[in-house]
Amino acid sequence: MNKILLVEHIHSAGEALLESEAQIVQPNPQNAIGIMEIIGDCDGLVVRNTKITRQVLEAAPRLRVIGRHGVGYDTIDVAAATEMNIPVVYTPAANTESVAEIAMGFIICLGRKLVQAHTAMRSGQLISDTFTLSVMSQKRGLANADLQGKTLGVIGVGRIGSLTSRKAIAAFNFRVLGYDPYVDGSTLAGYGVQKVDKLEEMLPQCDFVTLHCPGGAETRHMINERTLSLMKPTAFVLNTARGTVIHEASLIKALQEGKIAGAAIDVYDPEPPRADNPLLHMENVIVTPHYCAMTEESLYNMATMVARGVLDGLKGKRPEYLVNPEIWEKRRL
Repeated sequence: MNKILLVEHIHSAGEALLESEAQIVQPNPQNAIGIMEIIGDCDGLVVRNTKITRQVLEAAPRLRVIGRHGVGYDTIDVAAATEMNIPVVYTPAANTESVAEIAMGFIICLGRKLVQAHTAMRSGQLISDTFTLSVMSQKRGLANADLQGKTLGVIGVGRIGSLTSRKAIAAFNFRVLGYDPYVDGSTLAGYGVQKVDKLEEMLPQCDFVTLHCPGGAETRHMINERTLSLMKPTAFVLNTARGTVIHEASLIKALQEGKIAGAAIDVYDPEPPRADNPLLHMENVIVTPHYCAMTEESLYNMATMVARGVLDGLKGKRPEYLVNPEIWEKRRL
């Protein structure tokens, strides 16, 4: 029977699938040291967010497939896996709806100042014997603007970016601009999105900018001091993609200096963030714990998809979602 190293627990449905065809082992502690102690005789590996480095892979001479529970795979040294002819599978379609819904929620909460209003109301700041709630709300700077007809910039118009675009158009008749070098204009037009070839052209037009691109060298610090300076002082930035896409120090500075109006951040660099990270303590920033896909449906989808992918790979059946398909025919056996 094949042995699969399950680094972190996944949805019980996914674990049941794995256990139906393989022996499951888990590391203790749940880090590189714990993994390397038991990976030597494992045939498969399933991982959520723990980094899988070349050093880990070199300690796994029997490893025949790696499964990444999630849309991205930047925590895995794919180059090393490919060099060793180890297929890497992932779950790109598993959480599209869940992440797009959070992006829409961020837009509503930021644009309409819902979090600030909630906080002010609960703290008693708006309660007065002299003024009405409406007057107190205006005094506290809670007046805001309708979302109808605003402009949304989408960086990365794949599954999640395109669904977010369609939702924004349907809900608020947004004008949507899309920046994605890998998607042609006619495809974007089918989503109702206008293709923009340069960020410098798109950013000054946007009321909201939402990030849905992968991590990695190509997108690292794409949002930085220079690109933030191009945005309206009334604009908002949303990041549900990868923390590395934003240069955090530049974002913090732009927020502190009023260069942009606010942000919603679900991912960080590094992750988890330090407790003293200013983003965690700003009134005009919504912060969440990398949880956009933390729904029953997404967790089920990711777990069962990665389990099927790993089991298919171990059985010699080509998995549906391969990160490195070029090595499938010469994969490690």
